[in-house]
Amino acid sequence: DEYLKCTDRMEIKYVPQLLKEEKASLQLLEDVWENAKAKWETRKTRLFLPAAFKDNHGIALMAYISEAQEQTSFYHLFNEAVKMAGQSRKDYVYGFQFKAFHFYLTKALQLLRSCEKSYKNVVYSISQNTSFTFGGLNQARLGHFTLAYSAKPQAATHQHILLTIRTC
Repeated sequence: DEYLKCTDRMEIKYVPQLLKEEKASLQLLEDVWENAKAKWETRKTRLFLPAAFKDNHGIALMAYISEAQEQTSFYHLFNEAVKMAGQSRKDYVYGFQFKAFHFYLTKALQLLRSCEKSYKNVVYSISQNTSFTFGGLNQARLGHFTLAYSAKPQAATHQHILLTIRTC
């Protein structure tokens, strides 16, 4: 998810064309992207953004947040695809239909908040049917993007898990 050592090359050479191809092959992505683009155009002038932050980063972020808040079919389709793509390189290369969207969303998050320092911020998320992959040092990989809030939500039900996440 970090696109180590290839970010600049990918963003300039490959991802713009890849986004065109992905939108052409999936009408739902095209619709979500265009809707988010309109929202981004009205919002971006009111924001202070890092110099490297491009419109496509903002559009991807706006799309994800909007779709997640509404729990749309795109939101669920994207998160399921991310889970599957994370299982193997083959699944990512041949089966993941959101490479460009994922790239722009990941890059947007990296640009907005650097993780060079320790994970100091606490956020909360309510999740259903969540599985974890545990790494060393008490780290867990959710395997998908998730909305998180700085304010602790009301208690989760027996069907939902309240996650307390330390993040950058």
